[in-house]
Amino acid sequence: CPAAGEIALNIQKQYGHSVVVLGVHSGFLSMPIGGYPDFTTTEGSAWYNFFGFDSNPIGTVNRKLNGGVYAFPSTEWTDAVASTLQEEATVAMASNVEYDEASRNLKVDVISKALVELPDTYSLVVCIMEDSIVGKQLLPSGNDDNFVHRHVFRESINGTWGEDINTAVIAAEEEVNKSYSITLNEAYNADQCYVIAYVANSDTKEVLQVIEKKIK
Repeated sequence: CPAAGEIALNIQKQYGHSVVVLGVHSGFLSMPIGGYPDFTTTEGSAWYNFFGFDSNPIGTVNRKLNGGVYAFPSTEWTDAVASTLQEEATVAMASNVEYDEASRNLKVDVISKALVELPDTYSLVVCIMEDSIVGKQLLPSGNDDNFVHRHVFRESINGTWGEDINTAVIAAEEEVNKSYSITLNEAYNADQCYVIAYVANSDTKEVLQVIEKKIK
C-alpha cells in the first residue's frame, strides 16, 4: 500500500489540480490491530464490497470499468489517468467552503453545471479528506511509527452514495446548487482537511467531475 500511495502522489504532482486522490482504507488489511491507526469507515466498506474488491492495494480511476471490473491495479493507474484526462469534460464544478474554528462548523456550497445534455440520473457526493496523518504503518523494512498517511478518506457528509441531483434530463448549461452544514469531527485536524465533491452517474457510479478545496 505505501508503494501504491507513492504512485498516486506522483500522479497528482504530475497533473496538479487536474487529479484528485482519495485514499479509502477498507478490506482485511485495513483492520486496526497492533497499534495501527483506524481509518476504516462505513462508506469505505460499502464501496469496497459494492465494487467487488478482494485485495489491496487497488483503486478506481473515475470509477470506470476496466475489462468488466472496476479495479485498476496500481501499476495501471498512471496510464489510466493519462487516458482519462484526454476525455472531454461533461460537467463543471465550483465550491465554496466556510469554516469557523471556534464552533468547528463547516459550510459547503457546491455548484455543478452540465456542459452537455445529461440524460441519466446523477448524484453528488461530498466528502471530508484529511491529509498527512502521522501514524504506524507496516513497510517491507518493518514498522514505521511515524509514517505520513496521505489523502485519507474520513467521511461522506451526505451519505455513502450522496444524493441524486436530478429526476429529469439536465440540459446543457443547467446548474444544480447544493449546500451543507456540519460540525467537523474533533478527531480531524482542520488544518489538513479538504472537502472533495464529485458528480457521478447514479446507476453506473462513474465519476463525471470532481473538485477539491482546503477547509482552511
